Amino acid sequence: MAESSAVVASASAFFADLIGWEWAVPTAVVLLVVALAAVCWLRPYWPLRVFLWLVTHSLYWVRVLGRDNVPAKGAALLVCNHVSYVDWLLLLASQRRFIRFVVWAGFTKKWGLRRLLQWGGCIPIDGAAGPRAVVKSLRVASDALARGELVCIFAEGRFTQNGLMLPFHRGFEQVVKHCQAPVIPVCLDQVWGSIFSFFGGHIFWKLPLEIPYHVTVAFGPPMPNDSKAADVRQAVQKLSADCSVARSKGRVPIHRQFVRMAKRRPFRPCIDDSLSGGKGLSYGTTLTGAIILARLLRPMLGDAPMVAVWLPPGIGGAVTNIALAFLGKTSVNLNYTSGPDSLRSALRQCGCKYVVTAKLFHHKLKLEPGPGVELIFLEDFRPKVSKSQRLWTFIRTLLTPTFVLERRVLGLHKHTLDDLATVIFSSGSTGEPKGVMLTHGNIAANVGSMIQAAGLEARDRALGVLPLFHSFGYTVTLWAPLQVGASTVYHADPRQAKEIGELCRKHRCTLFLSTATFLRFCMRKCEPEDFKTLRLLMCGAEKLPQTLAQDFEKKFGVLPMEGYGCTELSPVAAANLPDKVIAGFRQICNRPGTVGQPVPGVAARTVDPETMQPLPVGTEGLLLIYGANVMKGYLGKPEQTAKVVRDGWYVTGDMAKIDAEGFVTLTGRLSRFAKIGGEMAPLEKIEEELHEVLGTSERVGAVTCVPDESRGERLVVLYLEQPLRQLGFDVPKWWQGMNGRGLPNLWVPGQRDFYAVPEMPLLGSGKLDLKGLKDKAMELAKK
Repeated sequence: MAESSAVVASASAFFADLIGWEWAVPTAVVLLVVALAAVCWLRPYWPLRVFLWLVTHSLYWVRVLGRDNVPAKGAALLVCNHVSYVDWLLLLASQRRFIRFVVWAGFTKKWGLRRLLQWGGCIPIDGAAGPRAVVKSLRVASDALARGELVCIFAEGRFTQNGLMLPFHRGFEQVVKHCQAPVIPVCLDQVWGSIFSFFGGHIFWKLPLEIPYHVTVAFGPPMPNDSKAADVRQAVQKLSADCSVARSKGRVPIHRQFVRMAKRRPFRPCIDDSLSGGKGLSYGTTLTGAIILARLLRPMLGDAPMVAVWLPPGIGGAVTNIALAFLGKTSVNLNYTSGPDSLRSALRQCGCKYVVTAKLFHHKLKLEPGPGVELIFLEDFRPKVSKSQRLWTFIRTLLTPTFVLERRVLGLHKHTLDDLATVIFSSGSTGEPKGVMLTHGNIAANVGSMIQAAGLEARDRALGVLPLFHSFGYTVTLWAPLQVGASTVYHADPRQAKEIGELCRKHRCTLFLSTATFLRFCMRKCEPEDFKTLRLLMCGAEKLPQTLAQDFEKKFGVLPMEGYGCTELSPVAAANLPDKVIAGFRQICNRPGTVGQPVPGVAARTVDPETMQPLPVGTEGLLLIYGANVMKGYLGKPEQTAKVVRDGWYVTGDMAKIDAEGFVTLTGRLSRFAKIGGEMAPLEKIEEELHEVLGTSERVGAVTCVPDESRGERLVVLYLEQPLRQLGFDVPKWWQGMNGRGLPNLWVPGQRDFYAVPEMPLLGSGKLDLKGLKDKAMELAKK
C-alpha cells in the first residue's frame, strides 16, 4: 500500500514539475475531453447508451411491452409508427441490441444531427432524389438484414400531425422480400403530446405536459416477411389498444379529474343550460354544488349501490351525476322516451330504490316507477341550503388543498377505476332492456381517446343536446369537457332546432354532437350564422347521408362528420375528423362515406361471422372492436356478455370493411336491429308483439327495415294475407292493436309499411332468410 502511494506521489510530482501546478487541472480536463471524444468516435454507441439511460430516467420514463418479441440475435425488421423527433432514441433506449434506422435524408442535412445519425448507422432515404435512390437505400437496408442486423423503418414516412396514424408506405415490403427476416410491429404510445411532436400545432415551442414524461414502447409478435403494409399497420393499431389497456390502472377516475380541474380553474365557465337565464356555473360553483348535493343525498341513499336519475340534460342532471359519483354510487339515467315496462325493468334489474328527479320535469314526463321506489325531488333541497352555507362551502373548497379535498373531505381515494360509473340500458333482441355496465376506467379511457383525436382543449365549449341516458350524451357532453377544463351548454330537447341554433350562436360553441335526424331539423329552422363558431360537428347513432352533410355545409359553413360507436364501447370507437395541414402537408382524416378511423387506443378488425377468424384488410366481415373502452359486461347477464365480448374484442354485430388507411366502412348489420332516429329497435321483439296481437304462434309476419331519408331507417312488415284473414284481422286492426300495447313509438311500424307476400323467404334449414326478407322489402317499398 505504501509503495503504491509513493508511486502515485512520484508521478504527480513528475507531472507537476513537467507542466507546472497551475496547468495540472486544465490539462487533465483537456485529456479527459480528448479521451471521451476518442471513445465517441471509435465506439459512439457506448456514450449514446449512457445518455439514453440518463434521459429515460429523468425527462422521460419509458415502459417497454413485449421486449421478448425481438430476437436476441439475428435479423428482424422493426416497423414503427412515427410521432416525434425522438422516436429513434426511445426505440434505442428500449432495446439492448444496436438498431439501424432508415430515416429521411433531410435529417442528415441538419446541423448537429448529421454526425449523430452517422454514428448511429442510419440509412438515409430521399424520395426527392428519384426512384433509383430510394431503391438503393432499400437495398442497403435489405443487405443489413442479410447480415443479421436489426433494422427499423418508420413506415408512415413522416410525423403524424394529429396523433392518428398515417398510411403505411409499402417500401418496407421490398426490404424483407428476399430474406427470411420477421417483421415486428412496434407502437410508440403516449409520445403524442411531448414537446418533440406536432401536439399543439408545432414542435419544441411548448411546455412539457409532465416531467418525467411517461412513454410506452410496445413490440408485437413477429409477422411473416410477406406481410402487407396494411396488415402491419393494423397490428400497430392493435398495439396502441394494448398499451391503452396496459395503462388502465394508471388513469385517474373521471370524478377525481374533475375535482383537480375545478381546483385549478375555479372561475372558468363549466356548465350552463337554456333555462338558467345566463346564470351558468363556474368550475368552482359546480364543484361546490356537487359537494353540497352529495352531502344532502348521503343519509337518504344509505348503502344503495345504484341510484336512478330522471332528468334531462342540463345543470341539474350534470350536478346530480357528479354528486352520485362523489358518493361512490352508480348512476342509472333512465330513458324517458321508452315505455313504462322498459323503465320498470331497468329499475328492477339495478335494484334501484331511489330516483332523483325534479318536480317540473316530472310534471311534464311523469314517472311511475312501481312499488318500493322513492322519488327524490331536487327542489326539496333548496330550503335546506342558505346562501351563507353555499358561500362558506365555496370558500372552504377553494382553500382546501386538492389532496386533502379528495381524500379527507370527499373520500375519493376509496374509489377505483373498476368501480361502475353508470349503467346505460340498451334494448336487446328479446325486448327486455340490457344494462351496459361502464366503469370509471372505461369512461376515462374513451374520454382520453377523444381528447387526443378531437384535440379537446379548455377553450372549447360543447353544445350538449343528447340525453344523459344516451352513452354519447353521458360520456362526450358530460364527462369529456370536465376532464380538460372545457365547458358545456345544455338544451333539454334535441328536436327544438331553432332554440339550439340560437344557443350555439349566443355561447359561441365550438363542439356539437348530434344525429342526422336532428340535423334535418336544423336545416329547416336555423339561421346560417347559428353554427359559424363550430370547429367540429360530429354525427353518430345513425347513417349520415352525404347529401345532407353537403347541404348542411353549404348553408352553415361547417361540414358534419360521421363517427361510430355504441353503448358497449363507452361509446366512441371511430371517427372522421378535419384534415390537418402543417408545413404544406395534408393529413387526410375525413373520408366521406366511412365512419372514420379508430380513435387512439382503440383497434378494429373484421372476422368471418361463422368461424370468427380474422380477415385480411379490405375484406368485408363482422366488425370487432378492442380497447380499454370495452364495457365490463351486461348487468346480471354473464351468458350474453360472453357472446359479445371475446378475448377483449367486442362483437358489434355490424358488417364492415377496413381499408389500407384504416378507414371503416359499414356495409350492413348482422344483428336484427333497426336504427331509427338514432335509437335501436329490436326486430325480433317487434315480431313477437305483432304475433301477440294476433294471438298465434304461427309465423304470419316478419319485420325488417329499409333506408329512410328522414329517420335513417324505417320498419317494414311482410305478412301472409290468408292466415291474417283467418285470424279475423286486417292491416288497420292489426296496426291499432300494436299501438295499444304501450310500446315506444319507434317500435310501431307505419300502417303504410305492411306488405302482403305470397310466402315468407326461408333458408333450406327452415329459418327465415333475413337477406331475402330485406331484399323483398326493398323491392316493395320502392313501388
